[in-house]
Amino acid sequence: MKKRFLFSIVLLFLINGLFAESNADKFWNFWNGKDEEAAVDFLKEWEKKNKKDPELYVCYFNMYVSKAAKEQMYVESSLPPGYDGQYIEGQNEKGNKIYMYSIVEYDDDLSAKAFEYIDKGLSYNPKRLDMHFGKAHFYFMRKEYDKQADVIKNTFKLNKKYKNSWLWSNNVTIKSANVGFAASIHEYILKWYNTQDESVFPFMKEISELYVEQYPDDVIAYNDAGISAMFTNDLLSAKKYFKKGYELDPSDMILLGNLARICFNLEEIEEAYNYYKIMAASDNPDDSEYAKNILKQYFNE
Repeated sequence: MKKRFLFSIVLLFLINGLFAESNADKFWNFWNGKDEEAAVDFLKEWEKKNKKDPELYVCYFNMYVSKAAKEQMYVESSLPPGYDGQYIEGQNEKGNKIYMYSIVEYDDDLSAKAFEYIDKGLSYNPKRLDMHFGKAHFYFMRKEYDKQADVIKNTFKLNKKYKNSWLWSNNVTIKSANVGFAASIHEYILKWYNTQDESVFPFMKEISELYVEQYPDDVIAYNDAGISAMFTNDLLSAKKYFKKGYELDPSDMILLGNLARICFNLEEIEEAYNYYKIMAASDNPDDSEYAKNILKQYFNE
C-alpha cells in the first residue's frame, strides 16, 4: 500500500493564538502545571460564559483522554502483532530473546466522559471535522474498531452536506488548515491495515467503498478499496477497483502491480503477464526490476 500522504490524529491539540492567550492556553497552563482542580474550575467557568464554544469541548475531551490513559509495562518473548511503539530488546537468564514494551490502556469510565463531552461539543458544532476525527481516533486507541467505523461512516454522511465547508481547530476552514478529508480517510484505512487484525478487514472494505463513492477521481481510493476487497477474499471486486484506478492513472505502478497480482491469483495468467510486461518497461528501476523478477520466476522470461 502506498503511503502517499499521512494525516494523523492522536489528540485534538489546539493551535495557539499568535498574540493573546486563549482560553485553551489558560486551561493547558493549569493542566500542564499539575493543577487539575484549577483546570477543572476554569472549564466550568468557561462553560458558563460560552457553552457552545467548540474549543471548550476539545479541552474537556483531551483532559478525560489524558486522565483515562494508563501505561502498562510488559516483558514478553515477542512483540504484539502490529506493535509500532518503542521497546527494549534483551535476553533472559536462559539467553532467550525478550522484549520490554509498554501499552497504553484506557479506563472505561473516564473514556465515557471523554466521549460524552465530544458528543456534546459536536451537537453544537457539527461542522468541526477535527472533533469527529478525534472521536474516531480515540475509539481506535481503545481498539473499538466497530465504533470507530461507525463514526467514520457518519462523517461520510455529513460530508455530503459539509464537503466544502468543514471546519478545523479554532474554526479555521479545512483548506486553510491544510487538511484533506479524503487523505484523512486513507490514513484511517492505513492504520487499520497496519494493525494486522483480521477483524478490521470488513471495516476497511466498507469505508473504502464509501471513499470511492464520494471521491470517484481519487486513485488512492481505488487502491484502498482493492486491497480491502482482497483482504475479505472478494477478488473480483479487488480486480475491478485496481483496474479502474489504473485506468484513471496509467502511470501508477502500485495500482498496476496490484492489478497484475490479482489477475494472477484469479488464474487470468495472460492478463497478468501483459500487466507485468508493462510494469517491466517502467522508467522506475525498482518497479521495473520487481516486474522482471516476477516474469522470470513465474513466466520463464
